[in-house]
Amino acid sequence: MNGEKHNGEQQKSEDLWAPVTVTAIQPVPHDQQQAARQRQLTAAGYGEEQRTRYIEESGQDPEYAACVWDEQIVAAAEAAGIIPESTGPFSSAEEATHAARDAAISEFWTQHPEYDVFSNSPENQALFRQAMEHGDQKARQVLGAEVAEHLLSRSQPPAEEPAHEVDEEIDL
Repeated sequence: MNGEKHNGEQQKSEDLWAPVTVTAIQPVPHDQQQAARQRQLTAAGYGEEQRTRYIEESGQDPEYAACVWDEQIVAAAEAAGIIPESTGPFSSAEEATHAARDAAISEFWTQHPEYDVFSNSPENQALFRQAMEHGDQKARQVLGAEVAEHLLSRSQPPAEEPAHEVDEEIDL
């Protein structure tokens, strides 16, 4: 009647300003993504057991062999289509570095409940710097200085460049 559809289809609202309900797709938690990735790697022969075996049998320095596995072997398998590409933005070494750093920073914050996230006081700024330095230091201890160094924030500000002398006279 009056041009309405009665066959079960929803009618489109003609009001462009009518409220719209949008349902968001909930992202999969990171730990579930990592577990699914590990299952894929294991099924393809690139899992944690194979990685450990490669590191032990390579005859190379274990840190170096781990980097070769993570940065070359797994990357080559992804490029060849043997295993699906990682959906994460970080390599395994980067994820391990960030995880170690984040765990250490969380540990620091539980030991310092006096930190006020809403304050920009000098005391809070000092605590924040201490937390970042603590996280960097622990990540270096866990992963080795060479592996973690290029991924971490610098605990000391970069040295200022010497001032360049400027000629006062300009000949045109």
